[in-house]
Amino acid sequence: MTTETTIRRRRSPASRFSTALALGLAGTLFASCAAWQARDPYETRRDKTVKGAGIGAAAGAAGAILKGEREADEILAGAAIGAVVGGGIGAYMDHQEEKLARIPGTTVERVSDDVILVHFDSDVLFAVDSASLGGGAQGTLGEVAQVLHDYPKTAVVVHGHTDSTGPEEHNQALSERRARSVESFLISRGVTSGRLSAVGSGESLPVASNDTESGRQQNRRVEILLKAKAT
Repeated sequence: MTTETTIRRRRSPASRFSTALALGLAGTLFASCAAWQARDPYETRRDKTVKGAGIGAAAGAAGAILKGEREADEILAGAAIGAVVGGGIGAYMDHQEEKLARIPGTTVERVSDDVILVHFDSDVLFAVDSASLGGGAQGTLGEVAQVLHDYPKTAVVVHGHTDSTGPEEHNQALSERRARSVESFLISRGVTSGRLSAVGSGESLPVASNDTESGRQQNRRVEILLKAKAT
């Protein structure tokens, strides 16, 4: 099976979002999907699924970023994480972005100058209805952990999601267990626990329709949001 690794760039002032602005961002994301640009040599194709996503999917993606950034801001405010000096924050995040994009099974999205979102191929981390990491997941996450270890000035938010199959309460609990599984693994590989937060959103923030199997597969996901702060 051929693994595709992608960097996606989107311009969004995510750090200043409010709940109302999230709806506006959703429309912006939908309108600008076809205009996303990628940095060679890491992109092998355009993400056709996102290109064809509807407003609801864009809103789910925007909502996930909002929630992740709020968690990251709390970490940055309370943890002993050093700040990146002045204008160097862009370069600091650039280096992480490029290294993460080289890891098979990942798609790396640059949300803003200080925020990176790491997606994983939906079948890489967990089997259906499971929160146990498989062997392939551990290999991928081991490489991610090394990059996080090398760049310690970022908050790391692990965000779990599910499709809408099954009861809502079950899906919420499953998304939280999956996020905690990834968090625990990263800690076991040397990532400082004070930089990390694990959250779950169950089925509430879909990025595709739950009416098709391919859509449900996209919604069963764990993402990692990275955020840094400047002095």
